[in-house]
Amino acid sequence: MTFLRRAGQSESPGSAGRGRRTRRLLKLGLLVLALGAIVSISLRVAAPYLISSSVVRSAIESAMAQWAGHPVSIEDVSELRFWPRPEVTIEGVTIRRDDLPFVEIESLTAEFSLLSAVKGQPDFNDFRFERPRIRIERDIDGRLDWSGDGLLNAAVRSAQAGQVDEPLRDGAEEPEIGSIEIVDGEVTLIDAKSGSTVVADGMNAKIDWPRLTAALSGQATFTVAERRMSLTLATPTPLLLLGGAASEVDLSATLPGLSGQVKGLIDLNQSSLDEADLELRISDVPQAAAALGLRLAGTERWQTASLTAQVTNAEEEWRFDNLAFEINDSRGDGSLTLKKRGDAKPLLSGTVAVDLLNLDDFLQALSISLEDRTDVRLPSLTRWVDVDMRLSAGSATFASFQLEDLGASLIGGNESLKLVIGDTQLMGGTLSALLSGSGEGFDKGADIAIMLDRVDLGSLMSRVAPASLSLKGIGSVTLNAKLVGPGWRRNIEAMSGSLSIRADNGALLGFNADGLRRLSSDRAYFQLSAAGSGEFDYQTLDIAVRFSDGSAEVGKAQIVGETETFVLSGIIPYSRQALALTGTLSQPGTAPQPDSPPLRFFIGGAWHDPVISPIPPVPVTGQ
Repeated sequence: MTFLRRAGQSESPGSAGRGRRTRRLLKLGLLVLALGAIVSISLRVAAPYLISSSVVRSAIESAMAQWAGHPVSIEDVSELRFWPRPEVTIEGVTIRRDDLPFVEIESLTAEFSLLSAVKGQPDFNDFRFERPRIRIERDIDGRLDWSGDGLLNAAVRSAQAGQVDEPLRDGAEEPEIGSIEIVDGEVTLIDAKSGSTVVADGMNAKIDWPRLTAALSGQATFTVAERRMSLTLATPTPLLLLGGAASEVDLSATLPGLSGQVKGLIDLNQSSLDEADLELRISDVPQAAAALGLRLAGTERWQTASLTAQVTNAEEEWRFDNLAFEINDSRGDGSLTLKKRGDAKPLLSGTVAVDLLNLDDFLQALSISLEDRTDVRLPSLTRWVDVDMRLSAGSATFASFQLEDLGASLIGGNESLKLVIGDTQLMGGTLSALLSGSGEGFDKGADIAIMLDRVDLGSLMSRVAPASLSLKGIGSVTLNAKLVGPGWRRNIEAMSGSLSIRADNGALLGFNADGLRRLSSDRAYFQLSAAGSGEFDYQTLDIAVRFSDGSAEVGKAQIVGETETFVLSGIIPYSRQALALTGTLSQPGTAPQPDSPPLRFFIGGAWHDPVISPIPPVPVTGQ
């Protein structure tokens, strides 16, 4: 093949030239690398003789003063290293403002440029602070104190004024910062706005901040009030953040039993989220509550909780859109608005839908205590906000009752509150209710109105007042009550109002009319259970009572059966679970020839098994 070069044939002139140029470039590159290595090694070998610790000390003292804008003092240069990289360690660094130290660093290590150090002006970067103590002051307007004339202070003020590149206007190159490491530090925040002082100690942090105007990222762990916390932060505008102005941030925090993330625009001056995505996850509610030092009534049975929302600060209100939360595996969603109202409490309004609502906990969160859960009343939600909310739940629980398709509205605060429950499904029927009152926890009184329609009376009676006598059937119940003072079970004697029950075609359980007549014929008294088990079938039932001071007066109680009518009158001391009634068992007056005369008797004693005492008939004249 003629196009292949035969063995021993020489290269073309052009090919030979290219090969020689490649070899020359390779030799030149190797020579430059070798020369650079020789110069670098020579500088490091000669550095101890060319660079004195006094020069480095003076340079870093001047650099820190230039950064801080305040006088800086250094006790000693403890170590100066040139291998494997130039690095200096100084001890006893103090920065003063108005003759008072606000930054004290036990030990500081920084890297520097060897060539700049040979020139007598070393540039420092990649800092390590060991056991620093820093004091930060926040004024009455919420601004951090950047009153000095240093490079950092000027950069922060320029960023706040919208002039991020102001520190570089003199034509100087933007200073390099690099990485910052803090070991066992302490930061004290003195807040003039709230009058509080917060100390974060045991701080260990790593921060990546290449240049003044570059993005910042970092993470830190520290302890506040004996609570260990960790933070991860990333922001493209660190100067705005340091100045307290609105800044874009991606912030994550972790406490015992709790983790959260905020991603968006945060304003530290106003301590608010201007526009951000919020995510909160609590794996252990009791532990997180203890870590935060926060306890809220109604959350005693919470174990886990989570929340996500888009938070927007729109002038005088905060909006929580796309709200989604989960409490003890019960999910919910909705939209809420927290409106600021000057001297009045903020108003929380909106709509929330949940899978499962525990009404006991919900009322407890409003400081409406239905029973004594704790000896000390926990703070309620209405202590901080007024509410105007619409609630819906696929199912809800209240005491031993199970409700379905609940719809409710809540209006008011701790001075007055109104809870309205719509047509909720309960025990085969519907429930409507109105709860309104005044005072914290209704300690100034409350009104209750409950209407049950077409409910299972047997199921209702077994839960409300279990006794030997009970009802079976479908009926309607109306309750109107007034409470005086907090609580219901605890202050049952202080409740007053009325109760009515109406039903058709059911049965009075535990009442044996035949057995009652048989024992009444020859006994002066006996327990109701001795008459035997059985039931009294009725066609209509109509009961109306009024109650107060722990006792109910039976105004009307008529149970009409097919062949007999049972009528009751008297009082029921329900606070003692007792009875004091008179009963009459008779055949309707329309019966052509009654099989037996009317039977009258007393019903007294405990209501779980009362005592029957027959009343002898009044003798007819002439007998």
